Amino acid sequence: MIRKLLLTLILGVTTTAITQENCVYLASDVYPGSYGSLPVSITEFNGALYFRCTGNNQGPELWKYENGVSTIIEDLNPGIAGSMPNQLTVMGGNLYFTASTGTTGLELYKYDGVSVSVAADIMPGSGGSFINHLTVIGTELYFVADDGINGLEPWKFDGTTATLVADVNPGSIGCNAGEFAGAGGFVYFTGYHPSYGYELWKYDGTTAVVQDLYPGTDGSDLAELTTIGSKICFRATNGTQGYELWTHDGVAPVCLDVCTTGPGDFTPWEFVYFNSAVYFRGFETGTGYELWKYDGTTTTLVQDVFVGGGNAHPNHLTAGTNFLYFAANNGTAGNELWMTDGTTASLVSDINPGSSESMPYSVTENFVTVGDNIFVIADNGASGNEIWRYDGTSIYMSKDIIPGSTSSNPSGMVSFGNSLFFMADDQVAGGELWEWNLDAVLVDTFSVSSCGDYTSPGGTVYSGDGDYVIDDVIPSQSCPGCDSLIHIELTIGDPADSLFILTCEDYYSPGGNVYTFDGNYVFTDTVPSIACPGEDSIISIDLTIVDALNASVFAFDGIAFVSQAGAQYQWLDCDNGMAPIPGANEQDFIPVDDGNYACEVSTGTCADTSICVFVESTFGMGLNDDANSDISVYPNPVTERLIVSNNPPSILSVRIFNTLGEEIYSKENQTSDKMEIDMSIFSKGIYHIEISTADGKYIRKVVKD
Repeated sequence: MIRKLLLTLILGVTTTAITQENCVYLASDVYPGSYGSLPVSITEFNGALYFRCTGNNQGPELWKYENGVSTIIEDLNPGIAGSMPNQLTVMGGNLYFTASTGTTGLELYKYDGVSVSVAADIMPGSGGSFINHLTVIGTELYFVADDGINGLEPWKFDGTTATLVADVNPGSIGCNAGEFAGAGGFVYFTGYHPSYGYELWKYDGTTAVVQDLYPGTDGSDLAELTTIGSKICFRATNGTQGYELWTHDGVAPVCLDVCTTGPGDFTPWEFVYFNSAVYFRGFETGTGYELWKYDGTTTTLVQDVFVGGGNAHPNHLTAGTNFLYFAANNGTAGNELWMTDGTTASLVSDINPGSSESMPYSVTENFVTVGDNIFVIADNGASGNEIWRYDGTSIYMSKDIIPGSTSSNPSGMVSFGNSLFFMADDQVAGGELWEWNLDAVLVDTFSVSSCGDYTSPGGTVYSGDGDYVIDDVIPSQSCPGCDSLIHIELTIGDPADSLFILTCEDYYSPGGNVYTFDGNYVFTDTVPSIACPGEDSIISIDLTIVDALNASVFAFDGIAFVSQAGAQYQWLDCDNGMAPIPGANEQDFIPVDDGNYACEVSTGTCADTSICVFVESTFGMGLNDDANSDISVYPNPVTERLIVSNNPPSILSVRIFNTLGEEIYSKENQTSDKMEIDMSIFSKGIYHIEISTADGKYIRKVVKD
């Protein structure tokens, strides 16, 4: 009972989210006004977000967002033009990017977390090298640049030195190298040479060799270089098969020629690596443009989304942890969100119901995944283009940033910590950095027990014993500009409790009094509350001191009952070597089988074991032991009126027995599903109620106060 007292007096708060509203807010207003700073190239580096944006007194420069604050890293090119940092790329503990100043022109820059410096000045002077296509392969950064002598050629940077990979097209024009990909110890890139056209080149760390897929000067017009294991795959034409899927294993290129009907174009597009395969959009007569995959050996159609030769045009292919997500048109729902595990594909949601599409092809922003949460930009037909989230179970919009059909045009989505960051324009602050805090809970419920006055989070004071239901709206601490709705279930209780004590020894009360003689004592102690400083705890104590415990056992109507109240109990199976019966720890015991039973009674240092008593079980004779039945007996403990109810069938009869097994009450021939019994005529103690229904008999124990 002391444990019960402490639970009553402790002010405890337990929080359980009942719904998670979306915490979407303006994270940083770098350039006050309706134009905005227009943050782009948002990239995580060294525990912060970096991006290019325009400040109040600067042109486009490199900025950092950390702990809710945006700061400029360095004004590299003072003035309205700015340095235009772009292609932010992390490698080797540094942040690399291209930037242009009046001193260097467009070159490769580096930020090491402390300061910005020129990483490589490929073309010394103010002209700039027109550096582009920054790609990390292993521990090196590859790119195309013009040193003023060799034209636009492939280069690499190892963190210290920039080196020309190859002068593919000698002269001042260069090869205009494009995509880079690494596989099997080689680096592949695209480049132009007058003798070969635009072709694939393979670099082994020393020499670059052309892979002439389309002999002659036309070139194979290849693209989509994508790594799969030790190979790369890509789209190209050799002038015979049309645009097909090709691979290169480091030895030779191979055309997989999915369209085997001559020059027909398979036209694979939007290559994405997922789950040991490369997925893409491809065309075949009979199915149209659908989702395909190449696992390094075989090319297969994943699913004909637009059945009957229609073009599903899968787009925005994005790999998650367990699923690949994409947009597609099945001919009914328009261009909507789909997912596949590599075997079958299914529509996630028709965000804009009907044939209208929620994801127009004109929206080029890629999807973003966090595990198997997918974030997309979509228009449901009512809110304009906004960010939506699919969490594996449901899909919902982040926030209608501009209420109504006007789009906030979010872009540049990136996952950082437990948030999604992006640029959006609310037509008030202009294009600025926004945050969707995925962990913030804006609706919560609290269960509060108090031993005194309680002040709610909203500032309202509640006094007096009783139960209260409160709804407070307060400013959110985790979501600036948002309100938190808090539902509070409050119980204010009187700092008082009752103890029932049975002992064979002297008793020291909480207030310090000593009781030594056998007998029954009823008294009240007042002690300082441990749980509620400054409050007193009033404890009513019903104390019984006995010389020995009364371990007499009675058996009646299938129930065994020991006389001694207020003790600990363990019933024993006399027919099984006095073995303790698991779970039989109450003052009464209803056995399942006929047999001889005894009870070990103890409290403190007092203990006694009864004699063995034969009990004839009533199981099998209509007794039902279903504790989860619809039988209800309340209140319990009871002082005056006791209600016995049952969800149909009706109650047929009720009998009440005292601890001696004597029937002291009965009521027969009932046809209702509820009965009321006056218990005020009975003495305090424990009683057993036998309830008969058409389903059988039930036994319930009731304490009379």
